Amino acid sequence: MRAQPKIAGLLLLAGVLASPGPASARGCRANPDRYCDNWQPQTVALRIYRNFLVVAKGKLGEASESQNFILDTGTAPSIISEGLVRQLGLATVRSTFRVAGKSIPAEVAIIPQIELGPILALSVPVYVQDLSPIERDLGIPLPIAGIIGLDVLSKSSFRLDYDKREIEFGDTSHVGIPVQFDARAGLAVTKVRIDGREARLLVDTGSDRLVLFGGNFADEEWPALRKTSQAGVSLVEQKMYVQVFSAADIILGGQHFSKDRAYFVPGSADSTFDGLLGVRAFGFRALSYDNASETIYLQK
Repeated sequence: MRAQPKIAGLLLLAGVLASPGPASARGCRANPDRYCDNWQPQTVALRIYRNFLVVAKGKLGEASESQNFILDTGTAPSIISEGLVRQLGLATVRSTFRVAGKSIPAEVAIIPQIELGPILALSVPVYVQDLSPIERDLGIPLPIAGIIGLDVLSKSSFRLDYDKREIEFGDTSHVGIPVQFDARAGLAVTKVRIDGREARLLVDTGSDRLVLFGGNFADEEWPALRKTSQAGVSLVEQKMYVQVFSAADIILGGQHFSKDRAYFVPGSADSTFDGLLGVRAFGFRALSYDNASETIYLQK
């Protein structure tokens, strides 16, 4: 299993986690990678906090009650609350992940079943984390059961509409700026030019900012940084101090954007991408994903 998201570098111990056998539910047809859907269009209502953070109802296990899940395209593998994992009596294994060049202790587990809309994900490897700081720091008045990433969401085509506050599973249009999804890594990275310099940015619904990791650039004098600092730049990362800069000309998919406040994290690094492209930071009102072509479309 390879993990290359905002949270990166999961070291799974092969064969240690026992996964249950194949299951079926609601008449859906299982695929070889232990995912299935019932091929029926379905719309799931969303709660959106702070104009960017997407929360949907889903289930863990056939008999469980509905739980609240953050939908985050910048997270893979998905994450489940440690309290819920303990409640379910699931075994965990100690591991680490890397955040901005730092190794952070973590645990991993196998979730027997995650259900979201028409998607049924079976025997899903996940990180296990205490999610209460996210609820507290972002002012979410709901208990969060987990953070569902593209490792699960990508198993069905969908359209996430911020204005309508809904995610519709089923056929989607190919309108918008296309970004290829890397199924092996579980993430979508796009090339962007920022004031004439190229950067690879992770398409991230779990952030509302443009963030650059300073350690990925040999010349950290670029860009021109303001003498300002701010703590915390990403949903599931530890607190980090960042600097602010202005990006007058950002070219994404042939279109021009600008940001008066973008963020630079000195010393942080990731081998797969150079920073985060917060979907709402660029004013996108919807995001579509086409399962057949494995392509995300960013829509104004």
